[in-house]
Amino acid sequence: MPEARDVLARRLRRQAAWCAELESPLYASLLESAADDLEVGGPVGDVLDGFAEEPGTAALALRLMGAVHRMVLDDTLPDLAKHYPSTGGEGDPSATWPAFRQALIEHRSTIRALLVNGCQTNEVGRSAALVGGFLEVAHRTNLSLRILEIGASAGLNLRWDRYRYESADGSWGDAASAVRFTHSFEIPPHLNRSADVVERRGCDLHPIDPTSEEGALTLRSFVWADQLGRLAQLDGAIEIAGDTPVEVEQMDARAFLERELARPRPDVATVVYHSVFMQYVDEPGRRRINEVIEAAPVFHLAMEPGDDTFEIRLDGELLGTCRAHGTGVRWL
Repeated sequence: MPEARDVLARRLRRQAAWCAELESPLYASLLESAADDLEVGGPVGDVLDGFAEEPGTAALALRLMGAVHRMVLDDTLPDLAKHYPSTGGEGDPSATWPAFRQALIEHRSTIRALLVNGCQTNEVGRSAALVGGFLEVAHRTNLSLRILEIGASAGLNLRWDRYRYESADGSWGDAASAVRFTHSFEIPPHLNRSADVVERRGCDLHPIDPTSEEGALTLRSFVWADQLGRLAQLDGAIEIAGDTPVEVEQMDARAFLERELARPRPDVATVVYHSVFMQYVDEPGRRRINEVIEAAPVFHLAMEPGDDTFEIRLDGELLGTCRAHGTGVRWL
């Protein structure tokens, strides 16, 4: 249907623009080519047929790129792997597109099956956006932290205190950590503060075990193939996950919070937090989650999209802004 085709093409182009903004020229070009192909009735349309009814927040374009990247990483697409930087390729968009398009033709049913799964970008870089909020809570209360993450995916940001954060004005965290953020801050938060996490829990409707081969493959597939720095950070976080066990329960966010917040914990500062999660929750669901948080003596830390940037808020107060992957942090 022409209308459905137009809707899908717009979504591909919108994500292409985001990829260009976030310095992924390969994905920006591939998504633009995919939109062109869809508009002329090419194989992209066959792969995406029936998905136009989804809300735009369902991140179909990223799921498409993640599905193809997964098949590159698991050696299903050796011809495409020759071009993907994540597997040693040169990353030339013009040379990559023909192999990408051919993969859609030859593996249509497999890619469509993968598209049914939601987007699971457990972006480790978002810890650099959240760290200032955690340190602020610890500073205000002088208490140890109990952290509860909703939409936690693989729980990599539940291990934020195992990472290293560095800026021109100071640093925080384990100097020997396998995850180091050295270029995340334009205006850093106060890093000369102490914080101690004594309890960490999370929930997700489709949690991932980062220490399993399947889980690691899924996580790596959703990192953009030409962003090797992000892949290296993810690999470091997976390594740390093996040493820092965290349970991410398969559970609805509201039910999880109702259970965890039923009993007051005055001995600790409880922080409920999430990053780029609420866009995947419908309006009634967001309202129910916020009602539970507002009724409890907890801190609410969030990194979510704003009008033209991503906003870091603590109990509604704007603390800073950043880009989608946690870079360009500007503390207010």
